[in-house]
Amino acid sequence: MSVRLVIYYHPDCDLNFSNYGIEIPIVDDRAKKIFTALQVIDQSLKYTSLENLTGLSREDFSRVHTTDYLDKLFCNNQDLEQVMINCYELVDKYGNYNRYGPSQAVYDFTHARDIIIKQVTLLYASSLQALKSDFSYFLGGGMHHAMSFAGRGFCLVNDVVIVLRKLQAENIITHAWVIDIDAHKGDGTAELTASDNSISTLSIHMKDGWPLNQLDTNAPWFIPSNIDIEIAEGEEANYLTKAQAGLEKLEAEYPHPDLVIVVNGADPYIDDELPSAGLLKLSKEQMLARDILVYDFLKKRKIPTSYCMAGGYGKNSWEIYYQFLHFVWQNSSKRSEVSSR
Repeated sequence: MSVRLVIYYHPDCDLNFSNYGIEIPIVDDRAKKIFTALQVIDQSLKYTSLENLTGLSREDFSRVHTTDYLDKLFCNNQDLEQVMINCYELVDKYGNYNRYGPSQAVYDFTHARDIIIKQVTLLYASSLQALKSDFSYFLGGGMHHAMSFAGRGFCLVNDVVIVLRKLQAENIITHAWVIDIDAHKGDGTAELTASDNSISTLSIHMKDGWPLNQLDTNAPWFIPSNIDIEIAEGEEANYLTKAQAGLEKLEAEYPHPDLVIVVNGADPYIDDELPSAGLLKLSKEQMLARDILVYDFLKKRKIPTSYCMAGGYGKNSWEIYYQFLHFVWQNSSKRSEVSSR
């Protein structure tokens, strides 16, 4: 299988949290830094045109999220404000603002929501392209914590499941895998697909810490993925071996997917700046080995693969994505065809 580096990115789809007074440590320009660095190795790389993208309808979202949640999400009043506050954890248990300064906001939450919807559209377009070219990478998305009834964990909607169910409804695919290598369990994806045999999920994540550090084990974030690979604190040396075993089990038990979406979180990186990811600390070299392991596993099996970024926090997170995409470019048999759509 010949793999080209196909990138989906447009700066208008960057979610600059400081524009909304939100102070979580996602560096606003991580995607732009990656794209700019990739342009150095191929100057023909261009922004994805947003004009001809297929928009998503409310029906596309309703295959994943409840009517009550969508009513709040798509309004422009206090319901949307509360949805955003809950999703981005902007108020603490005492009712005080947490990592949030509304007086610093340049735009209202409607603006943020609309950018997030654009990101879902870009992941859909990127996934369609993956079915044609075997590999595509969207510099954004990966909102794997959003559940049927709410956004949570900085994830407003579950773009991964929305895209897969849209492709299924259009009879483009039947069976899909989600391979989630973010530091945190893909709990929203697990909740949404728990009774869905057409989407098989593998999550490789911290054994402890958020969202598994809460007492109520009957809560929806404890719903298992099809395969959960837990990495205990201090177990980094076993990460690749356990990941390989998980991939082999996924293939053995849920064979022949038409498409894979890889939730390519960079937050297992030792220099990641989000405190809740601190129980998993892979070196830069281990992060690249992780990404190559997943990439080679899928490439050898000729499975079309669509990537999205998911979690990656702090000034150095962009380097993790870039080193992997540079590897893909170096190993492409058609370097001159490095392209965007």
